[in-house]
Amino acid sequence: MVTRVEPSPPSVDLRWDAVERVAGSASFQRSPRLRELLLYICERSVQNRSGELREQQIGCGVFGRKSDYNPGEDNIVRVEIRQLRKRLQEYFASEGKDDPYEILIPKGAYVPVIEPRSKPVESPDPAPDASVAPIAPTTPSRRFVEFKWAYPTVIVVLTVACAAMWWENHLMQQQVAAVVHAAPDRGPLWPLLFNKDQETLIVCADSAIVVAQSMLHRSVSLEEYLAHEPAGKPANWGSDSNSFVQSLIHGRRWQITDITDARLVQRLGRLNHDHWDKVSVRLARTTQVQDFKNGNSILLGSIRSNLWNNLFEPALNFHFDYDERARTAFIRNRAPRAGEQPVYLAAPPGESGESYSIVALVPNLRHTGNVLIIAGTTGESTEAAGEFVMNNVTSSALLSKLSKQNRDRMPYFEVLLKSGTLSGVAKNAEVVADRILPGEISHN
Repeated sequence: MVTRVEPSPPSVDLRWDAVERVAGSASFQRSPRLRELLLYICERSVQNRSGELREQQIGCGVFGRKSDYNPGEDNIVRVEIRQLRKRLQEYFASEGKDDPYEILIPKGAYVPVIEPRSKPVESPDPAPDASVAPIAPTTPSRRFVEFKWAYPTVIVVLTVACAAMWWENHLMQQQVAAVVHAAPDRGPLWPLLFNKDQETLIVCADSAIVVAQSMLHRSVSLEEYLAHEPAGKPANWGSDSNSFVQSLIHGRRWQITDITDARLVQRLGRLNHDHWDKVSVRLARTTQVQDFKNGNSILLGSIRSNLWNNLFEPALNFHFDYDERARTAFIRNRAPRAGEQPVYLAAPPGESGESYSIVALVPNLRHTGNVLIIAGTTGESTEAAGEFVMNNVTSSALLSKLSKQNRDRMPYFEVLLKSGTLSGVAKNAEVVADRILPGEISHN
């Protein structure tokens, strides 16, 4: 799935912000499948592509079903939509009760409704009717006189109870505010990439170059990518096909990236928001060699979708490779250690099995800053690797181990991760192997 990087109307931005806020909540982080379903249907809704939200297309796009599957026999979409509808109701009744926008999925439909929450309007007190005569005061009854002494006591009890409830609510609000505004634990890695002294560049993958390589049945080199010269074409191609491929490789109008990269950028922003004023985000197509000579960089996507990895991969032990004709990705282990494999073969896109990813921290071209590579055999495994390294719970043990092996200082490193995939959706990543790379990091 790809997303065109272009401005959106403010109303669309607000609705998509609401969607991403819900998708990033704790309840949806625990349910990756429901999160993917939510993002899929909401993305098409805000882009006015609701005609694509049919059961057959959702089954193929989200759950990896084949294009000829029978929804009458396989009701996974209906089951998951019911679960998603229930989860949204729970979210907006608790965690998202103060969200300005609400997401609803009407029963019997797959098109979500994203709309501002309306506040209840208080009706004014009705004006007194002058035609009705006032009721004359009556003499208090004997029952009222007998219990009149109890009213002050009741008022005192209610006042004390209200004060206690107010104080308890005040303390709870303070606790919630402390949690919400607490600075995230960035661990030892992220201050090396996001800090007050250096600029940071995030480079997203180029989905157009992936299409070009698939059509050419070969890899495109970084030199060819930058040369702006015609590439070789199959002999049986016409001029139109060749022109189209050249536009994919060299044209500026194909500025598209994978939606998984967009989600990773959003997570990076939440984790390092205090230094986001020194961050720029670009597509691989609009990046230049000199951008990697100073400051810090983060490369999203493998060497097939982000060709700038070519600058740094020669120094790595784990190499991404791809068989264009078999459409199979794999990781080569240049120097296997005991218990390691020389090759890690990934499952084809959209199928269940194993996917792999590489996370590597290396110096920039002038050794004046740091470069983090997050690269998977699929866009989903790239996202799983990003989630692994951005989650202090999952990455702390690995980073602590690497630091201890390097005299308690964070080293340059590379790590190979494995993610189980179910119908093309990557699950949580786990460490397969790691290496400490030469060089000393300059700690700013």
